[in-house]
Amino acid sequence: MARDERATPRTGPDDVVRAIGESARSALAIVKASVRELSGVGCSAPGPLDHLLGIVHEAPNMPGFVDFPLGPGLADALGLKAIYLDRDTVMAAVGEAVAGAARGARDFIYITISTGIGGAIVSGGRLLRGAANTAGEVGHFPVAFEGPRCGCGSYGCVESLAAGRFIAEAFGVDDAAVVFAAAEANDPRAQSIIARAEKALGNLAVGLANAISPALIVVGGSIAEHEPGHTLEPMRGAIAARAFKVAAAAVRIVPAALGRDVGMLGAVIYARERLAGRDEWFR
Repeated sequence: MARDERATPRTGPDDVVRAIGESARSALAIVKASVRELSGVGCSAPGPLDHLLGIVHEAPNMPGFVDFPLGPGLADALGLKAIYLDRDTVMAAVGEAVAGAARGARDFIYITISTGIGGAIVSGGRLLRGAANTAGEVGHFPVAFEGPRCGCGSYGCVESLAAGRFIAEAFGVDDAAVVFAAAEANDPRAQSIIARAEKALGNLAVGLANAISPALIVVGGSIAEHEPGHTLEPMRGAIAARAFKVAAAAVRIVPAALGRDVGMLGAVIYARERLAGRDEWFR
């Protein structure tokens, strides 16, 4: 009904909370509504996080987000009792499951390939959370014995080899699109960086197919959307060539259906489902 979009402050979590609050109030003003009329609010956030307490434990790409109470902070900023907060990839998975490419699937993995790489796992119709609520953080799945240091502090992570931020850094530019364009123009260094990213994504796909055996791997994010030949296709090829035959036969890799708004739409659907008591499957 209304939309307000603005840049994320890089000056600390308190400024991020303030900006989100201002953005929400601006969107409400467009439709001449007030906070008091809201039934619920969903917030899609980077993780790892505690979705029950609304605390972001660590967001490597967001300065200052270490054990930060984002949910309570937003609730205070908007004058609400509670915010339904969860990982951005969980919100995206919920959106794709209810209204996108994973409708009807009980065993699927959502992966985003964008500035970073992340994911969420649905198994038997329920979100897989794990003991530390970090299940699905596939961006930090190790796919190489060496490589650049990842934002999480480790190395060999698929994110450090195939995410937009690291592809750009490896080429010495600010935008991964420049690297893909250079590779298309036969620049050997760019081609090497893109080939390494494709191998990393292929390794990830084989590992997920063999270990989890999903029916679908839904792939979203800006890099996947604009470069399917360098993302989805290498993943499909690797599974066909190297995964267990039964697992390979059972899985399809498909593009996300909700586009760049998947996190926002997922957050709206998430809040609606929680309010309606239909949240058992992703609690």
